Parts: sequence; structure tokens; C-alpha cells
Amino acid sequence: MTTILRQMQFLKKNPQSALTQLRYSEVKERDELRKGLLREQYGFCAYSERFVKPTDSCNIEHFYPKAENPDKEDDYMNLYAALSWMDEHKPKKIAPYLPILEPHSDDLHERIVYDAGIFKCVKDGDIEAQNLIDFLGFNKYEVSEDRRRHISRIKQLRNWKPEPEFSTYLKEHRQELSYATALEKELGIPVKQMILELEAEQ
Repeated sequence: MTTILRQMQFLKKNPQSALTQLRYSEVKERDELRKGLLREQYGFCAYSERFVKPTDSCNIEHFYPKAENPDKEDDYMNLYAALSWMDEHKPKKIAPYLPILEPHSDDLHERIVYDAGIFKCVKDGDIEAQNLIDFLGFNKYEVSEDRRRHISRIKQLRNWKPEPEFSTYLKEHRQELSYATALEKELGIPVKQMILELEAEQ
């Protein structure tokens, strides 16, 4: 049975995570926290869904900016591992985007869908969902273009490599599983199933 990836799966949080014991405010704990967050996200940026390579700059990102919400500085539910580019281009203030859908909400996949190359609200007028899309830059031009080029390249790759060679290649090169939601939606590639199989092999 194929395991389907829900929209933006890497935003999911585990309230029972051991990472709740680590504090961002303790500088000496930040590296362990960053690595732990990235591990929980299977090695992918929570916001862009791009695989984080060893040479990429990756930050601990506060969904609610800590300058505006100092009480959430150490809140595990507010922390994600994100590519530095996504962090740097995220709005510095969340107030203009309130009310907002919590990124780890259980109903996120029921309120936001990926369709025709972009993320959009399931229902018109869902202000909270639209604010989340805009605040995290899911459809930011640079991200959308990178996603589009990646999907196009994987589509060509599948034409060149027959199964099971194609699936084996993707598993051996996890960076090719970037933009998981788009890969599953546009190409029908069971990304989550592949990731879980890889995790089981480690």
C-alpha cells in the first residue's frame, strides 16, 4: 500500500519529541537542536521542502519571530530547521499576517493544497491558510521557479531511467526527493514511502 505524503509534511511536529528538552536560548544546545530538527524533518527544509545538503546553510527558524514573541524562543512547537535563504526572506514581523494557520495544524492538508504549480487554499476566503502561504513564502517566485525546474528535471529523468532503476536512483540520491508535495502531486512519486523505507534501512 502506497503511503501518501500530506501537504507540507515536514511542518509536522511531535509534542513528545526529546527535542522539547533542548533550549534555543542555550547557545551550546543550538547545534544539537538544529540537527535534531533536521532529523525529524528527514533532512528537508520545513518551509521549502528542499533537501538540505551538507554544504547548505541551515538555520533554526522561529515561526513566530522571537523578537515579537520572546516567550516562544525555546518553544519546540515554534522551531523548524530551514534553509538560510528561506529564513532570510521570511517577513520579520508576523503581525500583518494574523490570524494565521499554525504550520503544524492537523488540518493543514485539508485547508492548503498544491495545484498547478502553486499552493492554494482549499476554500476561498480562508484568511488563516492564505496568510500561512504568504508568510512562509510557499509561492515566492524564487522558490516556485526552483520547484518547477526540479520537477521538470525529475520528469525527464524518469523518461531516461526505467523502473526499478528510476526509484533506486531517487532513493540513492535523497536530494532528488526535494519538493516532495509537488513530486507526489505532479508525478505520482511516492516520496513519503521512499523516505520511510530509507529510514528503516538506516
